[in-house]
Amino acid sequence: MSERASGITVSGAGRVPVRPDVLVARLGVEVVAGSVQDALDRSSAALASMATALREGGTPDADLGTAGASVYAAHDQHGNQRGWTATQQLTAKLRDVGTAGDLISKAIAAAGDAARLHDVSFEVADDTGPRAEARRLAFADARSKAELYAELAGRELGTVRAVAEGGGEGGVRPFDGALMARAAAGPMPVEAGSLDISVTVTVQWDFVG
Repeated sequence: MSERASGITVSGAGRVPVRPDVLVARLGVEVVAGSVQDALDRSSAALASMATALREGGTPDADLGTAGASVYAAHDQHGNQRGWTATQQLTAKLRDVGTAGDLISKAIAAAGDAARLHDVSFEVADDTGPRAEARRLAFADARSKAELYAELAGRELGTVRAVAEGGGEGGVRPFDGALMARAAAGPMPVEAGSLDISVTVTVQWDFVG
């Protein structure tokens, strides 16, 4: 809180818990082969198998995206080159959280030993309503604080002069890494839980008189 001769400026926060309805899986493949081309071909085939499994599970192409690729020399424990490592990544948005764990496990099984699961997180497909409510709560919080400070200062709040929204986007929650490691062993347990849509706002009021 900061006070000026002409008024008062305070910050408020609003938080709305929501249930995630999208699981974002960051998958990939890693292959070591004797030549660059062989490594690339095998990694591409493994990634294609993974993508096919996701499509067969109902994931549209619009929710699948290549996230990166690399090729580098592979070395043994003595530092001698033993071939080439090719990696490729794929991001999948799974919009049925209830079946997402099983689908991830099938995608990993389709790619075999080359499969990798890098990260999983939860999102909300449309946070428009909850974010609007969080903004209302944030502004109400700021007004409540400003009214108290004005009362303590023996003044009365007047016109709002400025409103600035701050950080606290929310909307994404990481998944438990310990559960990710179990994906290759069978259907991965998925508990969406809840996440917070958060907004902070800074508001400046004039004092009356």
